[in-house]
Amino acid sequence: MKIITDLSIPNKEQIVVTVGFFDGVHRGHQYIIEQLKKVAKVNGLKSAVLTFRTHPRKELHSEFVPQLITTLDEKLDLLSKTGIDYCILLDFNPELQNLSAEEFIKIVLKEKLNTHTLLIGYDNKIGKGRNEEFSNYVQYGKEVNLKVIKAEESFYRGKQVSSSEIRRLMNEGDIAIANKLLGYNFMLSGIVVEGQQIGRKIGYPTANLAPKDNEKIVPANGVYATWAIVDGKIYSGMLNIGHRPTLIEKANRETIEVHILGFDKNIYGETVTLQIVKKLRGEKKFASLKALKSQIDKDKKMIIKILENRK
Repeated sequence: MKIITDLSIPNKEQIVVTVGFFDGVHRGHQYIIEQLKKVAKVNGLKSAVLTFRTHPRKELHSEFVPQLITTLDEKLDLLSKTGIDYCILLDFNPELQNLSAEEFIKIVLKEKLNTHTLLIGYDNKIGKGRNEEFSNYVQYGKEVNLKVIKAEESFYRGKQVSSSEIRRLMNEGDIAIANKLLGYNFMLSGIVVEGQQIGRKIGYPTANLAPKDNEKIVPANGVYATWAIVDGKIYSGMLNIGHRPTLIEKANRETIEVHILGFDKNIYGETVTLQIVKKLRGEKKFASLKALKSQIDKDKKMIIKILENRK
């Protein structure tokens, strides 16, 4: 996949394009991209995904800006694995924001990108105000010899696949179902920072993570089975997200800490990437450290069993 940032396709070759933010590059996005590649292949053309560096709602100073499922680097990596030829990566700047659907199709897609076919997501709208219909896009395309077609809607086991549905599931802690809609395990990366080292006293030292991107969503508080990737190696892990009510009476911040099974190296300052598999239980306050350790012992056995079945 070649990344293009200047609206300049090599040799001005014709392309087949789809447009969207593609947060998560989930099964719904993957289904659209498969359709895109088929259309491109039938026409003997290259495929391209046109996307943006930051969420359009943020650039429009919207009252609601969703937390992200993927960082920009993660999104680009996932897109590269789909087999598309080009990723057209743009800033959603005022110039783009103020283009009508007609201007976007005729100027950006046809004139600058030499687009042969535009594949529109089944519920996607383009242009300032997003107030025109698919039939309008088709007409604008006809006027400049650009074909506009609509992608088929995507469902997985009866559920509509969308970024908003995945965020809802994650906010409820239902990471296992969210992962099924994503088509992979949700990823969360952070730098290991110093903690209070209380876990070490009860036999469960943890790596405390400071997320690399504060705009990225963090699943609901609780205990999770996770894979932990350290220096390219994958380990089983027990993840706790929350306020540690047994250890701190009134915590003023949420912590993300992972006990990496069979691992006891000093990794302060290093990056750990988590692939979160399944929620085990919610966060709970225990009467003592002894009671907490007893529960963690049980959690460990469950997590080993969960991850053993997912190798």
